[in-house]
Amino acid sequence: MILKLADFKKRLEYSLCQQFPSEDDVREFCERALSAGVGVVCVNPVNVALASKIVGGTDMELSSNVGFPFGSHRTEVKVLETRLSVEDGATQIDMVIDVGALRSGNDAHVEEDIGAVVEAAEGRTVKTIIETWVLTDEEKSRACRIAERAGAGLVKTTTGVRTQYLLQVTDEPRGAVLEDVVLMRKVLSPHMRIKASGGIYMLDFALRLMRAGADQLGVSRGDELAREFGRRFGDGVDLDTLSA
Repeated sequence: MILKLADFKKRLEYSLCQQFPSEDDVREFCERALSAGVGVVCVNPVNVALASKIVGGTDMELSSNVGFPFGSHRTEVKVLETRLSVEDGATQIDMVIDVGALRSGNDAHVEEDIGAVVEAAEGRTVKTIIETWVLTDEEKSRACRIAERAGAGLVKTTTGVRTQYLLQVTDEPRGAVLEDVVLMRKVLSPHMRIKASGGIYMLDFALRLMRAGADQLGVSRGDELAREFGRRFGDGVDLDTLSA
């Protein structure tokens, strides 16, 4: 599979999802993203309006986080966040599912929660974050099927946010994992896309994730990855020739 530099850039989702960025930070982030030519910028809802002033009118997508980072918001709150984000200029939505409900076997609620956000997004792509690092393989598979039934466009591995609560579940939290992407690709229909996110800092790892089936990558160093790709591979690279 030949991956062109232009396509690699468009498959990067450059994120600024911390709780502390200033308005100047958001402006600088968006300008870096435009300069790098990545496909999507992802920010928290409070920063969507400002980001839209900078990237709006370009071919860059603007995604807003909903129910972030825990997914334990009531559905009505996620719906309101979605509607307000759309009003502010978001063209995509990254939502965190109700992970506790999934682990409790309450699949109907999880599907309704996702479906309500999909409806509120009014045709815009909705990416469901399932938090793979706290799920069993059976739960990951079930989350993928639920997201697909509910009308999501992508399934995303993790928020990438490490907290003290996560450490209660696992001593070694890992964001994007190759094996998870392979599993998700097997479970999801061919038309469903996968977004790998969390701890993607090295180009070689990013390319392995894509070869495993990731269509999009959520990264905080998108400009650096794009520059390294150009330095090492020029206009493109054959993913099948890279070492595992």
